[in-house]
Amino acid sequence: MSKRLWVQLLLLSLFASTFFYGVTADGDDDDGDDEGGEDWAEDLGDPARVLLIITVSLVVWNPLHVYLQKTGLKTHGEKFGITDVKAAKKKLVGINKWMKTIHIWVGLAAVIVGLIHGIGTQTPDWESAMAWAGWLGMLAMTILGYLMHWKWPPKKVRKGARALHTQRIILVLTIAFLFFGHEML
Repeated sequence: MSKRLWVQLLLLSLFASTFFYGVTADGDDDDGDDEGGEDWAEDLGDPARVLLIITVSLVVWNPLHVYLQKTGLKTHGEKFGITDVKAAKKKLVGINKWMKTIHIWVGLAAVIVGLIHGIGTQTPDWESAMAWAGWLGMLAMTILGYLMHWKWPPKKVRKGARALHTQRIILVLTIAFLFFGHEML
């Protein structure tokens, strides 16, 4: 199978598991005795969190990838049975491309599932403003990521998008808003 098909199957399984997890997360059949219609949306919070964690895992992968490409394979490759450093670097480039594809699509899924979760559990109000600020941070990071990925914006726009998208402080603030916003609710 082609790599593209594998990625599509992975994304389909993530979406399917997100949907089914939301339907059966509490393990009981409600059979129509829904206490306010928010159970399904509340159950989407955990899948949204898992999707966000998978998306943010690139923050850990990217520096590791750079280290392995520059010096890590030459220095430590023999310990792991790597004899052909050039072939290993080529394999790492493929893994990095795969990781970025996962990052892009799972990040979009996290934003969508998070939005459905937020709308289904509450309407935007002052009590939930911090959680919504966190979601807006996720949305902004997604838009910036897509501006970097697409080839149509001018190079200056892509460069600015990369500068903002890779700022760790924006990621930390987004996660802090989400965490403290949910603690306040």
